[in-house]
Amino acid sequence: MLEVSRLRSFSAVVFDLDGTLLVLGVDWTATEREMIRVAKDRFSVDLSNLTVWQMLRSSENRQREALESVLSRREMAGARKAERLPLAEVLPSLQDRGVGVVSLNSRASCMAALERTQLSEYVDVLVAREDSERMKPDPEPLLKCIALLEVEASEAVFVGDRERDRTTAREAGVKFIHAREIRI
Repeated sequence: MLEVSRLRSFSAVVFDLDGTLLVLGVDWTATEREMIRVAKDRFSVDLSNLTVWQMLRSSENRQREALESVLSRREMAGARKAERLPLAEVLPSLQDRGVGVVSLNSRASCMAALERTQLSEYVDVLVAREDSERMKPDPEPLLKCIALLEVEASEAVFVGDRERDRTTAREAGVKFIHAREIRI
């Protein structure tokens, strides 16, 4: 276990959002099912072997817009039910550091969830799904966040809860700490 004070040894701390700082109240299974149904009914495409994020990556134009519409609607509903996780309590202690959030979720849902949980004032930079050409585990969104925080990758740490977060950090050349490794 790492002490929270270890985060202060970095010039910038970037967090994943859902599952790390808070829990969005999104029913991901129902979201995936609805996206599969929309793809099949409207575009005669079977996406049943793909995850939500793979569906978005593999679709184009009108199909992607339709899938994004389903996802965004469900994310916003979930954002209205967002709840803080214990790690969120460290954000006030990092105010003199750059604090970023990199998320696969939409900007609107991230902002709504951060505002609902009263965390928005502690986040300097948000890079959401539509803010980057690529999505995690590609390093692009994390590197963009770090650049906006005006620090070098070597001066930052990425805190997340998933293997894709670890992969994102590794590919970006950024130190990674799993959320469960931090003692609150």
